[in-house]
Amino acid sequence: MSPRAAVLVAAPLASGVLLWLASPSVGLWALGWVALVPAGALALARPETRAGRAALPLAFGIALELELVPALPFGLADDQWGEPPVPILVAGSPVLVVALVLVPAATLLLYALRFPQPLPLGRPRSAGVALASVVVAATAWTALDVVRTHLDPGGFWGPLFLSQAGAPPARLAALGGPWLLTFALVASGLALAALLVARPRRVALAPLALAAALAVATLLVDTEPGGDTVRVAAVQPGYDTAEFDLRVNRYLRSVSRDLERASLDLLADLAPLTREAAADGAEIVLWPEATLWVDPHENGSVRAALAGLAEETGALIVAPYFLRSDSAGAAVAALPDGTLAPARRKQRPMWYLGEQAAEAPAGPLEAGEPALGALLGVDMQAPGPARRLTDAGAELLLSSTHDWEALARRQRALARLFAVALGAPLVRADWRHGSAIVAADGSLAADAGLEKRRTALVGEIRVRDGATPYARIGDAFGWACLAAAFALFLAAPFLRRRASAG
Repeated sequence: MSPRAAVLVAAPLASGVLLWLASPSVGLWALGWVALVPAGALALARPETRAGRAALPLAFGIALELELVPALPFGLADDQWGEPPVPILVAGSPVLVVALVLVPAATLLLYALRFPQPLPLGRPRSAGVALASVVVAATAWTALDVVRTHLDPGGFWGPLFLSQAGAPPARLAALGGPWLLTFALVASGLALAALLVARPRRVALAPLALAAALAVATLLVDTEPGGDTVRVAAVQPGYDTAEFDLRVNRYLRSVSRDLERASLDLLADLAPLTREAAADGAEIVLWPEATLWVDPHENGSVRAALAGLAEETGALIVAPYFLRSDSAGAAVAALPDGTLAPARRKQRPMWYLGEQAAEAPAGPLEAGEPALGALLGVDMQAPGPARRLTDAGAELLLSSTHDWEALARRQRALARLFAVALGAPLVRADWRHGSAIVAADGSLAADAGLEKRRTALVGEIRVRDGATPYARIGDAFGWACLAAAFALFLAAPFLRRRASAG
């Protein structure tokens, strides 16, 4: 291979690997700010060649393959959700379809659209062109993260903003949400790339000034939590409800399925952990997703057991349940006085596994103070459900999940990022991995880690006492980037024809 060909291959490969290293898969968040430099330099230096056009889309595809595919196990849906209505599973997993079809198709589509730079700007030779090249690319990539975040119904992989969860730059999300983080990451990488390839190099000062301004804005954001303190707990049972060899799951087996008895067994198994948490001072105890398999409002035995445990411990217990007949999940709060609050449904169903959506947006649980916002499964994948809950008055967010280890890593990262963005603390309870108690500044008040274990986390956090700028303006920045990118990609063919004619 010639040196020139080696550079053309190495640049997108290097950026793809750097994006993967910065992602939650590895956690080297600082690399996210320089990850796009190799591919960006090639794209800016050779914008009208196939290699230049392919550099950034290929880096995106490589990063997705590295991050997503190794983490999707076979048997993902076996004996858990039934038969999905969309045939994307092979041997119970979407691994092969994702690896061989979806990721390559997305990469080719982005290349065909001239993502992320559809305009005929050419190599940066003036400050205006350099700044426009960086801003257009950052806008387009932000639009891509907006689209993927809102349309992808399942586990989420590859958004640039997720690499900064738990890191100091995550504070930027409090200003413009995760979308401003993606914009800043792309602008930073391409501004540095412009410094390498622009002629003369001083024309890169304009995009570098933009990147510096975003960095300064990060330093000015105040994420110190306020409000009253509350002691909370997250129960992590340490097993999966599809582990049918366990005695606690014996009534979930297809042969002997009895959902009432299964619910009572699971409730009895979580009771000791709940008592342990209450003895440690927990006022609110969160259980993982689909702990119960009947609606406790409708089932007297389960209602009595759940209400009795809440009365015994003096703690408010948030118990999610899943109804197989309706393919729908919800959460119910058992109050210390033995009453049950009305249920709140899951907001983002995994439709491709047959789950059903809620009929109306959920508000906080009717469970007194502090106001609790319940999030189930991938409700935390996009900031919308959590932000709607805080808009409705939720002061503490509760996320109940049922993840495998790799997805738990990302869901925990989303929890830390959205806590900062909304200024709201969050308790996350999973069956096996990644349960955590997250303060409003994104720090971890308690953490179960990612290894499979049985535990009851207890920690003290301050509830939400005010709205961040992002909580007030919502996804305005993200939607503005999406609208601008849409207009640019529509206008690009006309502008290219005009540039060729001139």
